Amino acid sequence: MKSGIYVLVCLSLSCLLFSCKSQPPAKPSYLGYYTEDQVREMREKGRAEAKAYFEELEKMPTDSVKTLILNWTHLDSLPDLSRYNKVWMISFSGNETPRVDKSLFSSDSLTQVSLDRCGIREIEFPEGNHIERINLTNNELTRIPKSIRRCKHLKSLNLEGNQIRHIPRWIMQLDSLEEITLNFNRLKLNRADIRHLSKAKQIIIAGNGIESLPKNIGRLRCESMNLAKNRLRALPKSFSRLKQVKSLVFYENEFEEIPEVIAGFDNLKHLDFYKNRLTEIPDFVGDLDGLEQLFLSFNKIEKIPDTLRNLKRLKYFYIHHNELHFLPEWIAEMDSIERFGVGFNHLLDLPDLSKMKSLKDFDFEHNLLERFPMELLEKPDMEMINARNNDFNLSDEEKMQLIKASKTINLIY
Repeated sequence: MKSGIYVLVCLSLSCLLFSCKSQPPAKPSYLGYYTEDQVREMREKGRAEAKAYFEELEKMPTDSVKTLILNWTHLDSLPDLSRYNKVWMISFSGNETPRVDKSLFSSDSLTQVSLDRCGIREIEFPEGNHIERINLTNNELTRIPKSIRRCKHLKSLNLEGNQIRHIPRWIMQLDSLEEITLNFNRLKLNRADIRHLSKAKQIIIAGNGIESLPKNIGRLRCESMNLAKNRLRALPKSFSRLKQVKSLVFYENEFEEIPEVIAGFDNLKHLDFYKNRLTEIPDFVGDLDGLEQLFLSFNKIEKIPDTLRNLKRLKYFYIHHNELHFLPEWIAEMDSIERFGVGFNHLLDLPDLSKMKSLKDFDFEHNLLERFPMELLEKPDMEMINARNNDFNLSDEEKMQLIKASKTINLIY
């Protein structure tokens, strides 16, 4: 093998097939799929394959090894890779290594580290490393490892699915840190945590059961904040200072109204209040004229206010699973909307949406429509129409039109 050729070894076992779209447990459970003897056999096979791989690795020129991926081989200790100083990425996920020594990270070229689902309790990073991305998701960490403060080039830190309760002060020393992910931990997010996160640009803290935000939340400098799957009902007044924010996600919380403190967020492009308890859209949302994506599905909203016609940059508008009985006629003037979802409402009729110049994807399934919007079939840029579960009265000619259109449009009816 010639020097410089990338070596990509992936000994992933069949247990990888168990990945699913929902939030996975902190530890994979094999017993629901295999007997204990089968699990034992898998572990032995994985370790044998890993041993054979390391024997082959020993024969290779050290500077030819660039990438190491050794997932789900059930190793209970990781090898000394200090001689491979050209490795830029390692992934040893799904092993059984509660303690990780700094010798694993000795490569001068190493920038990406993934140690997902290894049962890690302790991990040691060396001084002078160049690591930019660290993934330690679904381990057994009760605190953010202190040695991460040695990662002076760190840009992204993912600690999802651990048992972390607090943000340490030294996080503020990581000047390059842009993104920190702490989904599904045990954070309550107190005033000290906010101070320590004040430099991060993207903060993702979903699924921690947070009931309220501290009063000093306004000191954050982040441009993106994801607080999905918590228990928030309101935002403190100081939240109004976060006018630099471009993305706010409050998916699956307990808001009964969109808080007025976000009025005047002129930089906001993405706003998500999926799965809350909203009954209306306040007028000030129409003044957020930078909005490009607005997600309000799974609420109890009965009306789209006229002020939303001011959102001239809106591209994605999802308001399905609500209590809408009609769409305003002016919605057809929203030239910027590309994807529009109004399914699972109580709509009896639709305005002529073929006038929406940018519309490509329209979902209006499960309503009370009797007339199919045939005019949309003639729209040249349409890519997808989902119209199933309505009460259409279709003539034979219209049925033929739908069959013909389905050859060029993803049409579900």
